[in-house]
Order: sequence, then C-alpha cells, then structure tokens
Amino acid sequence: MEKYSVLMSVYYRENSLFLKQACDSMLSQTIPPEEFVLVCDGPLTEELNAVVDEYKQKAPSLFHIVTLPENKGLAAALNAGLSECSCSWIARMDSDDIALSDRMEKQFACAARSGAGLLSGTIAEFSCPEGKIRSAEEIASEIDSLSKRSLPTEDKKIRRFSRNRNPMNHPAVLMKKEDVLAAGGYDEAYPYFEDYDLWLRMLKKGVKAANTEETVLLMRADAGLYDRRSGKEYRKYMKAFRKRMLREKDCNLWEYVTSIVTRTVVAWVPSGMRKKFYGTVLRR
Repeated sequence: MEKYSVLMSVYYRENSLFLKQACDSMLSQTIPPEEFVLVCDGPLTEELNAVVDEYKQKAPSLFHIVTLPENKGLAAALNAGLSECSCSWIARMDSDDIALSDRMEKQFACAARSGAGLLSGTIAEFSCPEGKIRSAEEIASEIDSLSKRSLPTEDKKIRRFSRNRNPMNHPAVLMKKEDVLAAGGYDEAYPYFEDYDLWLRMLKKGVKAANTEETVLLMRADAGLYDRRSGKEYRKYMKAFRKRMLREKDCNLWEYVTSIVTRTVVAWVPSGMRKKFYGTVLRR
C-alpha cells in the first residue's frame, strides 16, 4: 500500500465547517494518509483554530501543523508545507472541497498503470445556499447531474492541452515530492496560476503525467470561485503568466494572443455570465 502525505493550506477567510468536511474526507479514504500536513497561512479565526486544535488532539501523530506568522499566499504556504512532508507521494487538498472516499485508491491505480509522477482526476463542481452545510453523501448522490471538469488522460494529450489550459485539477493532484522539488516548487510570482506554472516546469523536466477519467473530488463552486477570476489584479497576473509561457516556449504567439483575448473578455463580463461560460463551455 502506497504511503502519502496530505498537503493542505488554510487561511482566516475559510469556513471552519468546510475545513472539517475537507479533512474528514481525506481521513476516511480507503487508502488512508500516512500524515496530514496542514499549513496555517497566518493567524486564523477562533472557529478555525478550534478545528485545527481538535485534529491535533484527536490524531497528534498524524497531523503536522505548520504555522506561518502572517498570511503569505497559497504558493508560499504550500512551499512551507512541502518541506515538511515526509512521504514520497503528496496529495493536494483544498480546505473547502470534499474528496470522494476512493479518491486515493483510484489515483494510485492510475499511477501504477501509467507510471506517472503527476496526476489528478475529474472533479465535480457543487454549490450550496449561503450558510447551509450539505453532507458529502448528499452531494455525492447528485454527482451525475453536477458540472464536471474532466481532462486528457494520456501524457502526450496532457502536454498538448497544457499549451492553452491548466492540465491538472489542483485540488485533486497527486505528485511525487522529488519531482516537485526538482522543478523548484511553487513560484510566488504567479498568484492564481502558481499550480499551472509548476505543472509546466515539471512536464518540461520530463515528469510523466496522467489523469483518471473517474470523478475523485467534489469542488465547491460558489460565487466566490468565479469572482476571483476577474478584476484588475487577476488580469495583471494572467497577462504576466501568459507572457512567461510565451517566453519559455510553453505556447506559441497565436496561442498567447487568443488566450489573452479570451481570458480578458471573460474576466470583464458580469459574474453570472462568467459562471455560465465556465459551466457550459469549459465543463461537461
């Protein structure tokens, strides 16, 4: 049985009940984790601290809590956690999503078949009325009707896909620690795109990639998800990242121009239209 570390970051704006659901979903895996590295990215709320303390007391040998004195952002937080992971395999998990109980079983089977050191799987997007908490079982029962982000499954197709879109679903990524470190870890220069940037560098170093067609994770897709993909700051970092792709020959000039135009337009439109675009054009 493969051993792996769960790597999760949490900051003060997160919902404590969502955090608990996310942690519980990884603890109930059919292949349970060897350790759980939870990075507190700056001071947390009382409610979030209470959840963190609960897990520390419940499973002190499993949970490794990394506390940053101030909020540094996702890339810095994950880099801090990476250095603390002791297993060769690292399973990324966001603090507001829900992993299906056989996520790791499916992903390790995919890794064994493909020989990949970087992989993810299909994610199903769900939302809840504001203030309401739905059980993982309730959401999973509706999985056939949920919008899904599926990805190419084979290395060659993943590399081609990466020239235009992110080839991995970050909240569901399973990766080899040695390959991540060899590629330099997450780059703090590209907020919103720190994961995409890392995958490109790993692929360029020859790391084999794969994705499982099976759904492995339920991703929270409330209004905030689409709001984050708009605004002046987002457009600034999007353009900087695309320029980096062009400079490093991860895309050609045509792919660069079409990407900039498309993403700028989508970032400008109202949130409702943006959500509809993602749900109908980029999902199935």
